[in-house]
Amino acid sequence: MRDVELLAPVGSFEALKAAVQNGANAVYLGGKDFGARASANNFDRDELKDAVKYAHIRGVQVFVTTNTLRKENEIEDFLEYVKFLYDIDVDAIILQDIGMARLIKRELPDFELHASTQMVAHSLEDVKYLEGVGFDRVVLAREVTVEEIKYICDNCKADIEVFVHGALCVCYSGQCLMSSMIGNRSGNRGRCAQPCRQRYELVDVYTGEVVNSNGDYLLSPKDLSTIEEIDKIIDAGVHSLKIEGRMKRPEYVATVIDGYRKTIDEYLATNKLNVSDETINDLYTIFNRKFTKGLLLGDVGKDMMNSQLPNNQGLYVGTVVDYNKKAKRLKIKLANTLKKGDGINLGGGTIGRIIKNGNIETIGYKGETIELDFVGEARKGQIVFKTSDSELMDRVQATFTQDKELVKNIIDAKITIKLGQKPILTLKDRHGNEATIECDKIVEEAMKVALSKEKVEAQLRKLGNTPYELDLLEIELDDNVSLPVSLLNQMRRDCIELLDKERISIKNRKYKDKVVKYKPVQYNRNKKQEISVKVKNLEQLESALECNIDRIYYEDTNSIDKAMSLAMKYNKKVIYSAPRIIRNKEYNHLAKANNAGVASVQVGNYGSIDYFKGKELNIDYYLNAFNSETINYYKEIGADTLCISQELNINEIKETIKYTDINIESVVYGYTPLMITEYCPMGVIVRDCKKDKRVAKCKESIYALRNSKGDEFRVSQDIFCRSTIYNSNVTCMLDNLYELHEIGINVLRLDFALEDKETVKEVIEAYQEVLSNDYKLGTKATKLYNKLDEKGTTAGHYYKGVE
Repeated sequence: MRDVELLAPVGSFEALKAAVQNGANAVYLGGKDFGARASANNFDRDELKDAVKYAHIRGVQVFVTTNTLRKENEIEDFLEYVKFLYDIDVDAIILQDIGMARLIKRELPDFELHASTQMVAHSLEDVKYLEGVGFDRVVLAREVTVEEIKYICDNCKADIEVFVHGALCVCYSGQCLMSSMIGNRSGNRGRCAQPCRQRYELVDVYTGEVVNSNGDYLLSPKDLSTIEEIDKIIDAGVHSLKIEGRMKRPEYVATVIDGYRKTIDEYLATNKLNVSDETINDLYTIFNRKFTKGLLLGDVGKDMMNSQLPNNQGLYVGTVVDYNKKAKRLKIKLANTLKKGDGINLGGGTIGRIIKNGNIETIGYKGETIELDFVGEARKGQIVFKTSDSELMDRVQATFTQDKELVKNIIDAKITIKLGQKPILTLKDRHGNEATIECDKIVEEAMKVALSKEKVEAQLRKLGNTPYELDLLEIELDDNVSLPVSLLNQMRRDCIELLDKERISIKNRKYKDKVVKYKPVQYNRNKKQEISVKVKNLEQLESALECNIDRIYYEDTNSIDKAMSLAMKYNKKVIYSAPRIIRNKEYNHLAKANNAGVASVQVGNYGSIDYFKGKELNIDYYLNAFNSETINYYKEIGADTLCISQELNINEIKETIKYTDINIESVVYGYTPLMITEYCPMGVIVRDCKKDKRVAKCKESIYALRNSKGDEFRVSQDIFCRSTIYNSNVTCMLDNLYELHEIGINVLRLDFALEDKETVKEVIEAYQEVLSNDYKLGTKATKLYNKLDEKGTTAGHYYKGVE
């Protein structure tokens, strides 16, 4: 049978029991330190120890989420915490921070590392790069299709993990700054405020016209459910099938794991996919924002999104036929079963009696018309959803509240009972764990009734409410001997206890006695400041060249050859800025940059680092450098310049970059890209685009998303039809450049997205004036500052940072 892991989310000890007792092979959970769900009911250190014991005894692996970016002042404590996890036999840790991965591999080389989906691995090139860094498993981006997954699985060594059920982010995970920039709550630090679940309207920025849409939640995806095509994902070679939901209740974990467990097992055993109606109904009832198969299985555009409702919808059970407000009676034509004790989406509370043809019942079936006692608002034709199911709740709660061992692990036994010797019992599991117990009592000759093999077997198989089931039993029993049954029972109990202890610990961990220390080296950062510019098109490039800028990043691959020719004309350096998302086949697109004679490249994903091996590297902030370990990792692989994360404040940047001597760049002007997404609100809402009808309007970027406060977030598309959503206010540090010089930032970057060539020139000249004017605002800078301030500016996180 294929090695397929069902991986469950765990946010509490009850959820852990729910996951294990319903058949999860592994669980992922967070400690109170350094987890990516800051608001989850995470485990303290004693609870973590207990969780590992509980899971390991039952043959379930434990992965701990440490997948947030680490600040400089947290590294020492983080390393101590990782050593604690290593020592208590956590199977693996999930990471986003490549600097921390490098540090752990240096200190604890045999600790298994999993690359979080926050690392944005979306191509074979990304996966192979992360393998090379030391990751044993890679969690792929949720945007990757099953065909791409198969290609990756066929060509890599790392275990591949894929999300198969639960909530979806509209943005590539690890690339979202929207929650951070709007409200200081960073997804990269486990505190996402879910701005994608808020109301927006799509507006034409030039006419002010609001585009009609079928709902207000324009960035809210449906929930993922792949159970009806789980065979395709298994057949693609995926090792781990991951359920999302560490914030969800234990009942949710129990329901989803049970449904997927049964479906997966049947498919692996018969090679036929069979998903029962009961499983589908349970998944809809327990939680859904409507379901999608996701980009994973081919859903795109509006099929991915639920603009009507950002929370639980429930299971469709019928339609309102009539509502008699005076009599307080609601009549429903049922399309599914409805029972007493269930909850529906019309008003709060649960259903009492069910009336059929004047008779009081407790259940109504598909096709029947029933009446309910109802106080509230309802209209004829309204769709009714079941939002809770009393029977389902009772059933799933029984799996984790009654301490019943529902999942058994197979063990074998051997017992030797010889006259004049002490009896010996050995138990073995199927993973090489073994326990042996020797009884204190000497075996004597039977005075009356001799001990039989049948009696011995009967006592040893009495494993009752343990997590074990005895398979093979070897009995070596002398004739005509006696041993009290109570001693046999005691031996069995003691040996099970010993086996439990054996199963808890991970064998051959070499560094449990090691003391881990962290002491970085400090550098002098007395470097002269220069300006760098990032542009998207030839018009913007020409403006930058005319302003005598030496370091220019150029984004448009289609015109990179013309950009290089222009650079030669002005005798300036143009650095090709590769797309931050490059899916498998899209790497062919980058050949244009190589053919254009590009010598220096700016990269924003891991695969590009190897793809452009041999060229001068510049690391963009998309690779989330939050600490000196990460920065120095990039320095060691040959990076010339690194753009620091936009989520650190001035003090944090100062503390971080004093431990490196690489060129540190920071964005001091630009509309920050808050999201990059495969979903195009322009195409879908304006003209129901399915990503195969690209037209001239796609290049114009004339639309913005407007939130309830009136902030407008411009939307643009790249060459691959991906949408980028920009901050409503422009980052402007014109009057604060001296402070950045003081803390050691030596490259000041100006990012241009939707600006025309005149604005590009105006901005560059204003910043040049400040640098040449001993950091004082001159005429040009003052004029620009006032002009920008009218529209609204921000200092980003320079003076606030994220928690």
